[in-house]
Amino acid sequence: MDKATIRILEAISSSIGDPLSINELTNRMKSRYGSAYYANIYEKLQDLKSNGLLNLEPIGRSSSIKLNFENYLLIDTLSDMEIEKKIEFLSKKKSLSTFFSEMDKILSDRYCIRAISAINPAKNIKLNRIELLFLLNETPDSLIKTIDLNKVTLSLQKKYNLKISNLILDKNNFLSLLTSDEINPVREALSQQIILYNPQAFWSQIKEIAQKNHIRTLHTETKPLSIPDSDLNFNLNRFGYSEFGTSFVEGKKICIEYIAISLLLREEARGVDAVAVILAKNSFNSNLLSFLSQKYEVSPRLLGILNVLGRTNPKPEVDNTIKILKAKNPQVISADEDSIRQKLELYNAL
Repeated sequence: MDKATIRILEAISSSIGDPLSINELTNRMKSRYGSAYYANIYEKLQDLKSNGLLNLEPIGRSSSIKLNFENYLLIDTLSDMEIEKKIEFLSKKKSLSTFFSEMDKILSDRYCIRAISAINPAKNIKLNRIELLFLLNETPDSLIKTIDLNKVTLSLQKKYNLKISNLILDKNNFLSLLTSDEINPVREALSQQIILYNPQAFWSQIKEIAQKNHIRTLHTETKPLSIPDSDLNFNLNRFGYSEFGTSFVEGKKICIEYIAISLLLREEARGVDAVAVILAKNSFNSNLLSFLSQKYEVSPRLLGILNVLGRTNPKPEVDNTIKILKAKNPQVISADEDSIRQKLELYNAL
């Protein structure tokens, strides 16, 4: 594939569930790459359509562009695209080749890993960090494998002096987050990732999901500390927490894990109590919460809250998150147990 075709496929594949017109695709590519021309894009799209890789569905005077997952060769084509993206990235960051090579050697035959992606690697590597999305096959001991993976990547982190944050998901969790109506990191990751290991398995998984569900990708990354108070209050109320005298209006639905991290980053005493209440009253994804707490460096404060919940309101998500965080060896900042107990009693969360 030529470079223009790769870029077109990358833009389309990162917008699954968000059908694009040719004009919208052109504008998106201008924004991403600096320049794009309607006529050239139109010609490339016609080639992809004639090869059965795309469907162009008429909508008025325009056309809606969609990947044709019924074409057997689409998965191979998208895999080739990912390989080219990886080659281009590593050609600019040659120092990472040794790191990725060792990671492949250590991990490729272990832990039932289905695929590994780097989330927004160009941005993260400038900050001397890397965020990895691991997709696991379904296994009865996924927690054990998650803990082992964190220990292995911790050793790589120390060796290469590179901060590594892991988002480790099995098939069911990946499906749930990718099709959720809440803003969450998985919906955001699909538009800004490079698949490092087994891209064919990754896109086969996407195909399986897309044929039965509506995938909801997002193109902006949420900054937890920048979540507006209006959205924060709206979501806290959704999760069963509201402070006396606090009004709220309809806002964006944001996952509980982002809300918890936003509160911890604000470093307010009432925020700690609110985190304890919403985690006690609701289900949450242990791997996602652990990933975000590592990324935003609030693991010690989160672990302090979870330790209290483990004594006052034990449940599997709390226990699992504690085990995952301890595998990364974070320090613990103790939480005020008396204050948390009072709030849990007030909100009937004990």
